[in-house]
Amino acid sequence: MYSIENSYNPMIEALLKGVQAGQGEYWMASIAWWLGRQDFFNCRDFWFTVAGKLTAELPAAQRARVVEQLGKQEDAYVDHPPMTWPELPSIVQNLQAEWNPAPVEPDLPAMRLDAITKIDRDAEKYRLNFITAGSGQTMAYQQKLTEARAALVDPPALESDIPHIVAEAALDGVSVADKAAEIIATFEQWQVVSASIEAKRLGAKKAVAAAETAAAIESAATVNWMGV
Repeated sequence: MYSIENSYNPMIEALLKGVQAGQGEYWMASIAWWLGRQDFFNCRDFWFTVAGKLTAELPAAQRARVVEQLGKQEDAYVDHPPMTWPELPSIVQNLQAEWNPAPVEPDLPAMRLDAITKIDRDAEKYRLNFITAGSGQTMAYQQKLTEARAALVDPPALESDIPHIVAEAALDGVSVADKAAEIIATFEQWQVVSASIEAKRLGAKKAVAAAETAAAIESAATVNWMGV
């Protein structure tokens, strides 16, 4: 496993992976020419051969941009590229053998915390399809519900005691009783939706707590809120 302080090794790894995958891009040719000019691992001919083949296979415009920066000896690698990729020098093969970093164990406790935060955030986001956010708005909803109930008792509350209901009824051109009934019906519908959201939220958090793998945690945190 190479150190992050060394930019050359990951650069070489990326280049060789691209070559092995049959890719041929401008950046790869640029790296190969640079490695050759630096004579990395005393393998100048190898890097130049790779660079020449990559350059020769580039689109014309890109090839021209590279060629105009080359010297006469370097031009020969482009003019006479090999049919196949050159064999990796043993020193490069040995270097590749060291590039097998051990897999990093996931931090499951941290993942669980992130998953729980995601679930709560997503639940709140979905609630906003039905209600308006804000503590002040929540207080207004509660006050209107209290007034609506008071408006429908026998005898009904005085209009001065239910100003929200009176104002909305006048705005919509309906009776105070009709507006009060509408508000209560809306609240009862919201209770059903809210209970379903809460059941899914708590169920997902319970599943996250019980999950024993990273994949299971990610799956538990992915909740389908639709249909609530």
